[in-house]
Amino acid sequence: MVLILLLIILAIYLLYPTYKLSSMVEEEKTAMELQDKKSYFDLKDKAINLGLDLQGGMHVILEVDIKELLNQLAKNKDVAFTDALDKTEAQVQETDEDFIAVFNRNLKEKDINLVRYYGSRERSSESDVLSFLRDQTSETVTRALEILRNRVDEFGVSEPIIQQQGDNRIIIELAGITDPGRVRELIGKTAKLEFRLLKDPEISLAVAEKINKYVQSQISPEDTLLTEEQLEEEVGEDTTVSLERLFGETAEETLTTQPSEEDSTSIFEQNLFFLDPQDQQTLLIPADKEDKFKQITELKEIQKIITDVAGDAEFLWGSEPEYNDEFYRVYMVFSRPELTGETITEADPMPGSQMDPQSIGKFEVSLTLNDEGARIFSRVTGANVGKRLAIILDNKVYMAPTIQVKIRDGRSRITQIPTMDEAKDLAIVLKAGALPAPVRIIEERTVGPSLGRDSILSGSQSAIYGIIIVAIFMLVYYKISGALADLALVLNVAFIMAVMAYFNATLTLPGIAGIILTIGMAVDANVLIFERIREELRKGKTIKAAIDQGYGNAFSAILDANVTTFIAGTVLYTFGSGPIKGFALTLMIGIIASMFTAIVVTRAIFDYAISKWLVRHLSI
Repeated sequence: MVLILLLIILAIYLLYPTYKLSSMVEEEKTAMELQDKKSYFDLKDKAINLGLDLQGGMHVILEVDIKELLNQLAKNKDVAFTDALDKTEAQVQETDEDFIAVFNRNLKEKDINLVRYYGSRERSSESDVLSFLRDQTSETVTRALEILRNRVDEFGVSEPIIQQQGDNRIIIELAGITDPGRVRELIGKTAKLEFRLLKDPEISLAVAEKINKYVQSQISPEDTLLTEEQLEEEVGEDTTVSLERLFGETAEETLTTQPSEEDSTSIFEQNLFFLDPQDQQTLLIPADKEDKFKQITELKEIQKIITDVAGDAEFLWGSEPEYNDEFYRVYMVFSRPELTGETITEADPMPGSQMDPQSIGKFEVSLTLNDEGARIFSRVTGANVGKRLAIILDNKVYMAPTIQVKIRDGRSRITQIPTMDEAKDLAIVLKAGALPAPVRIIEERTVGPSLGRDSILSGSQSAIYGIIIVAIFMLVYYKISGALADLALVLNVAFIMAVMAYFNATLTLPGIAGIILTIGMAVDANVLIFERIREELRKGKTIKAAIDQGYGNAFSAILDANVTTFIAGTVLYTFGSGPIKGFALTLMIGIIASMFTAIVVTRAIFDYAISKWLVRHLSI
């Protein structure tokens, strides 16, 4: 009896955090989190988690971009390669075939072997290359899975479900999410961080002038404005597309290269491609011309101009529009990064520096590099004092500060981030690392909290009704012994919930179904015992002897039934996923709890009653 009482006290202790948390309204939870964050999260860690179907949240299916992965791995790329890759993407979207197999087939139609783009000393045959590409795909998905898991863990979601589906898809289920947009940004960001030097202002100016002169030479007065479809077709097939036809403007209105500072307002209204009067090392492009300007810079002739004048260089866009969101800043940077985000060991969000007027009211992320990164950063900054170093995330320039001194401590900052949430999310993805290939969301479902409350209410009502009906039956059929079985039934449910709270398990709707099933199994054990006791009493045995024989004779049948069910639960938990695991977990915990309450608890109460009182008739 002492053991049973101790277990009841322990169950109450383990369930108290769940009771306290569930009894708090949202305003109280928010206030507690703000006032004492550690205590709030300690309370959450000790309480039973509710699954996606009970408290709402997000269900997302992501797909790793195999096209981009193959593009990154390829060498000696040409037009045939690009065409085959684009054609494969279109076909796979319609048929859902294996991307690598379709890509190989499309290359064969052009009499091209995969070895041409992916061959090496170790990969000299088509089969070797195919094996290599499949291994790379598998490794990429595994790495993406781990990185996404790290990001979600840092985000603070309780009991997330993150698992691979098929060859290149990942399922993520996040319970309790209240800001789907923020999560979408967090898990979808590639987070490829690079540090690159900017080209000198003279080179940027020379490239701008050359490009403008070339574009002017292609303009024909009779050109008319193209539709979007005609534009895409003509840019793809003819590199001499006029600027007028691309933008529907005259050369005089669009091609002034370097405006005077005093005329900047009118120039912003008139020009397409010019150096920023406040920053002679960057270009300004009207926001509504972004896509069309990118098409121009992708032309082979324009790429040749960039290579001839600037050498190893490319254009990169700023992360946010400027000048009342009307213009984007474009930077000319070295193609080769000086340093990448793989060397980051710490990334901490914090308020902006009060010493910098532009950072007041904004936020930043402080970066700490490992020893190798610190050594490279020290060498790069020491050799380029006075030059500008762009901090690039996912091929967009966040900032390009001028190197003032040699930085020896391996620390850097990304500043002027609008909100603390954005700073936190950026720090999360930088610490977790960059995804090896882009991922895209192909399916997203949001479960609202109202649906969760309905599920909890329906499930709770089902469990309560089940207990009441079973309790009434036991009272009517087995009298006082039935009341004893009902007590064991209540303790059974309490022990199940206490064990789940101890292991910080997640309760789902199928889990509630498992508990309801366990209620029936717990009562079944008591029915077997009570019927055996009745048989012994009919044979004329004493009450104590009948109880001893009843429990002894019923034990083997109870054990067999529960062990076989426990094995089935183990199989479901091992090979199942999501809701199936939730059902199996509560079922297995319930089986152990029901055997304890049915065999140990009720027997202890019987023995205690017989030893303390003179029982002449057993109410059974």
